[in-house]
Amino acid sequence: MKVTPDLATFILTVEKLDTNEKAAIIQLNKAVDGLISSLSSIGFKNDNIKIASYDISSSVDRDDNKKTYTASNVLKINFRIDNKLIDALYSEVQQSGITDLDVSFETSLSDSLEKAIRLKLVQKAIADAKINAENMAAALGLRIGKVKQVQKYGATILEETKIEMVKFTPPVIKRDTENRFNTPFYKFEVEDVELDERITVIYEILK
Repeated sequence: MKVTPDLATFILTVEKLDTNEKAAIIQLNKAVDGLISSLSSIGFKNDNIKIASYDISSSVDRDDNKKTYTASNVLKINFRIDNKLIDALYSEVQQSGITDLDVSFETSLSDSLEKAIRLKLVQKAIADAKINAENMAAALGLRIGKVKQVQKYGATILEETKIEMVKFTPPVIKRDTENRFNTPFYKFEVEDVELDERITVIYEILK
């Protein structure tokens, strides 16, 4: 079954290099502060922004024996997929003028959505298994009886599953973005993901 992801994650990496360690850190912090300010201006709050890593490293040039310091900060932004908000984020990043910034984007399913979809898949797989078993038994002049065993991936006995839907309040776009779409998110939706479930149902055979 194809499912449209409901969560978006942006990974923003800022990196600054300098021959002076303190200068590299100062440049990095200034750039990150500017980036967070830009994100806040379009509606993102601190709850949406997480620090994935903050690293300081050094390397030595073999030619001139000079040491260079690299200061990097990776931020992750998680939010419910909203094409206008995604477009606004890209537009704001482009207009912020921040250099040494890498941006990557990925989608995923929330736990509540994936559990709900998998429960439906399991129910459908069990119903299909019964139809197939009945057809095969009929072809052999037999009947199926009660279910002897139900296995998921050949190991787990299926039990009643309770799905808890997680409430999520998306960021509110503070600026009017009706006329400032600059990315493909204005025209296209995110790619669907494929989910499936394999169920083994063992029936009693009756003559």
